[in-house]
Amino acid sequence: MTNPGDSDEWWKQYGGEGVSSESGGQPSAPPPPPSYNSAPQYPAAPPPQAQSYPSYPQAPIQPAPQPYPPAPGYQPYGGYPPVRSSNGMAIASLVTSLAGLATCGVTSIVGVILGFIALNQIKERNQDGRGMALAGIWIGVGIIVLVVAYFVIVFVIIANTSSNTY
Repeated sequence: MTNPGDSDEWWKQYGGEGVSSESGGQPSAPPPPPSYNSAPQYPAAPPPQAQSYPSYPQAPIQPAPQPYPPAPGYQPYGGYPPVRSSNGMAIASLVTSLAGLATCGVTSIVGVILGFIALNQIKERNQDGRGMALAGIWIGVGIIVLVVAYFVIVFVIIANTSSNTY
């Protein structure tokens, strides 16, 4: 039996790379790594063959429908009417009137006053918020009436119980 290093045949079965017969069995420099392209190479697809489709009669071309004309009073191309802002006093009126539930009606008085001021500003400045101002007034008045009625009832009950002494 022979050593694999003694024969020139053993290195040929591995493609003959790495060891040359002239180097005496010593490995030579490894071959450079294969270079890769950035895109994979695929075989070219066969050209598409012409297929015959049944021919159908073409539909007549109709003109595109015309858009509706702009509504009267509006500008047709991007001329939107200015956005009306809500009145800040109307919002404050509603909030302070509702806060009157927690403050025994003290802030409801402020809410009613702010509601009347907001109504005047809304009329002068052409703003939104009339509904909030009216709600602030009505809620504020309602809470004030309820608080006053509560205190009247409490005072009447106290007055009746203190007069009955045994």
